[in-house]
Amino acid sequence: MFEPLSVRAHNMQKRRARILAEARGLLTGGGFEAMNLRDLARLAEVTVPTIYNLIGNKEEVVVALIGDALFEVETRIQTASDAEPLARATAIVTASTALYAEDEQFYRPAFLAVEHLAQVGPTDARVAQLYAWGHRLIDDGVRACREARLLAGRVRAESIADLVFRSYRSSCRAWASGQISIDEFRRVALLDIHLALAADAVETFHIQLLKKIAALSAPAERGAIVPTSARGARRHQQEKRQ
Repeated sequence: MFEPLSVRAHNMQKRRARILAEARGLLTGGGFEAMNLRDLARLAEVTVPTIYNLIGNKEEVVVALIGDALFEVETRIQTASDAEPLARATAIVTASTALYAEDEQFYRPAFLAVEHLAQVGPTDARVAQLYAWGHRLIDDGVRACREARLLAGRVRAESIADLVFRSYRSSCRAWASGQISIDEFRRVALLDIHLALAADAVETFHIQLLKKIAALSAPAERGAIVPTSARGARRHQQEKRQ
């Protein structure tokens, strides 16, 4: 039976939402280093202890913001749950880059903030949970292809998902740092997924993937970064022709 929130719980939710909204603005304006809890408390019209009680310290505020973004990405991916397996495998890229494109000024520094936390505190369970969440979304897509018998099983699904996750993270870092555009981020990340799946694809699926790889391989913009996996694939194809 549905029970309405108490007035106290409702007010706590409103304050938490207000804190995160203001934190988003601070992160957009100055990045992680410029964000401090005193300014955040002033803008959100709460006290610093209230921020600690409702969310936590500065790092936990960032984790909460990225957690909300991942929840939105997963919600969008679920809309593709009935799609064909390849679309499900690539949904992590199409859904996340579409979301990031809606507010690049926020998502760029937000991702860099999480990367910073991962490097200065690699044992931080909260950051590890964020990355595990993202990895699971990728793994689900790979397993959809395996369950549809599009993958031969010569390579473990976990190994393919690991490769895709590392490639995605690298492309996301290049985008967040301003090295590539959001469109180039999407292209490179999609290319890497297709290349990773091709390593274990059955013949008919392999042919389908090669066509998509060919379409994605031409850099979409001058100075585009070609991923290492793509360069290796090109070398391999050239050696086979020789």
